[in-house]
Amino acid sequence: MKRVHIGHHFFGAGNLGDDFMLAGFFAALGSRASRAAFTCCVPHPWEPLARRFPQVDWRPYDEDSRRRSIEACDLWLGLGGSPFQSAVSSWFSDHLERETRLCAAARKPMYFLGVGGQDPAAYRVPALRAAARQAEAIWTRDPGTAEALRALVPTSVRAGADLAHAFFEANPPPKTQPGRLCAVLNFDFAPWPGLPSALEALAAIPASERVWIAQEARNLPGAERALYSAVSETEKARWRLHAVDIPGSTAAAALANWPGGEWVLSSRYHATLVAAWAGSRVAVLATNTKLSSAAQECGYPEMPLSGDPAALPGLLTAASPPQRSILLSRAALARRSCAEFAQAAGL
Repeated sequence: MKRVHIGHHFFGAGNLGDDFMLAGFFAALGSRASRAAFTCCVPHPWEPLARRFPQVDWRPYDEDSRRRSIEACDLWLGLGGSPFQSAVSSWFSDHLERETRLCAAARKPMYFLGVGGQDPAAYRVPALRAAARQAEAIWTRDPGTAEALRALVPTSVRAGADLAHAFFEANPPPKTQPGRLCAVLNFDFAPWPGLPSALEALAAIPASERVWIAQEARNLPGAERALYSAVSETEKARWRLHAVDIPGSTAAAALANWPGGEWVLSSRYHATLVAAWAGSRVAVLATNTKLSSAAQECGYPEMPLSGDPAALPGLLTAASPPQRSILLSRAALARRSCAEFAQAAGL
């Protein structure tokens, strides 16, 4: 049995999108997952993760646990997320710098699967470039990340799709509810000055219900709960706050609790993908390159944060949900990436 150490450490932090991706990984692996023993070190409570994902031996994030886990594994896997990021902070590059050194010292091969980039400057960060160069192979979740990496590293780089697509294919989210307007907003630890104007503009949408969706469980600055707390009392009366995740539940149960909206304003990557599978009309606030990638993938209109919020109603009403064939092709690509990784890993 192969011992695979999942080297990314964001699982359990409170972002439900990461759980959808991890569920997609195991859905795509299928029976091959039984041929491996998976470990992962996280700096978050790992008991809830163990209930949701019993396939993984969840461990604490101290230095000794990380070193021992890597020494005991057959290969290291950087699974999902946006490791190629630098604009918000150095949290991911700091983590990967240490993981890369531990893998080199233990002579363990590194792979990345279903990963993306978040800002162009990240590809110039020495720690991130070193991690990519040391990898045996990288499967990205979008063509843009693959193109950027191919220009930098001799590693085998293949463009794939986000692994959550495999999960959404097997567990379709709730269908859209006519007349429902949803917002899933996150601005990476900072408020968006255009939010009051955006909400005022959205009043023009003839919605019978307005749902403020919290994909993030934590009350982080710039995330859904904190943004909702800061809006005016008038807007609070218009919108219903809905926390999607159900503590202790499966990822499928949490997805079933996602409100399907006829219209969705999103600045969350996985929320955009959920809305696409639900058949929603979506306008994407492109806060970074991964949001632009999601918009392009689904054929949704996007607007930078510097854009005019007054344009949002027009973008939402003009948007069309992607054809199902497009989504199925993304799920197939996600499954193919996992199959190629499994072959390379000897599963």
